[in-house]
Amino acid sequence: MKSTCLVFLLFFGLFHAQKADSSRIECKYFTSFLIDTTDISTRKEEIVSLLIGDSISLFRSDAKARFDSLASDNVAQSVKKAGLIIIDFSNIPKAYFIQEVLYRRDKAVVYDKILQNVFAFEPENKITWKLVNETKTISTYTCKKAIGRYGKRLITAWYTQEIPFQEGPYNFKGLPGLIVEAYDDNDFYHFTLKSLKKVKKPIVTMKYSMKTEYAKFAKKRHDFQEDPIGAFFVATGRNVTKEQQARIIKLHRSKNNYLD
Repeated sequence: MKSTCLVFLLFFGLFHAQKADSSRIECKYFTSFLIDTTDISTRKEEIVSLLIGDSISLFRSDAKARFDSLASDNVAQSVKKAGLIIIDFSNIPKAYFIQEVLYRRDKAVVYDKILQNVFAFEPENKITWKLVNETKTISTYTCKKAIGRYGKRLITAWYTQEIPFQEGPYNFKGLPGLIVEAYDDNDFYHFTLKSLKKVKKPIVTMKYSMKTEYAKFAKKRHDFQEDPIGAFFVATGRNVTKEQQARIIKLHRSKNNYLD
């Protein structure tokens, strides 16, 4: 059964992006992660791209990029036809890795969503690496090991100096070479380089986002999880049945594996 969402014209702005720069290379990472750390059946797999330019990079899910692009196309067509926005999400691929990370001039900005609201904030955590005298070959690359603490997670990274970019997935940067593989101590998140190619692509970020501080975003996310039904009603003006309430509460409270 197709699901549709009727929203106001203001929603149109959320899908517009702002050109920031162009990439020199594109790295694609095979990304594996749990939605719920207590349930291994919630493990998801996605391809996430890292676009690297001269002084900027953007880490973003391929599925999310397709979602935003197709949703934007649907919005434009709906506006032309009726003046209202009706989006059929059944034809748009599901994205689970929602966060985007823009890195520019040694400063990271994370874009994240609560319902349809996009927030932009500087991450609270910053990793400090310890280089380890250990090597292994991953694909065709000779890689060296590094470990670092990111919040409560211990991150292991394998980087190669054969690709001289101090870049990597998510907010894991600053090693003397591209990170080829990275994972936390519980393997709740695991990134592995799948491909790399030279390509010039526009690096775009969400234009209509709400700038905030991480602590305020985290509180807003916590409040939403405590009362997802109330937040849903405020956002949509719709009441839901008791059966739907139970499903919504279970769905949102099971999301507990936040990389930030």
